[in-house]
Amino acid sequence: MLELIILAIVAALVFLALRSIRRQRKNGGCGCGCAGCSGCPGRPDCRKPR
Repeated sequence: MLELIILAIVAALVFLALRSIRRQRKNGGCGCGCAGCSGCPGRPDCRKPR
């Protein structure tokens, strides 16, 4: 039972982190932690190829 509670908490934290990154990107930020994210979409040092 304890494992399920811990798993649910970890899953919720991952969900909230991904939602936060998505909102940052939608609002013009990059969400990658670089300085000056407002201009990030054009910066090659922030957008690393996948």
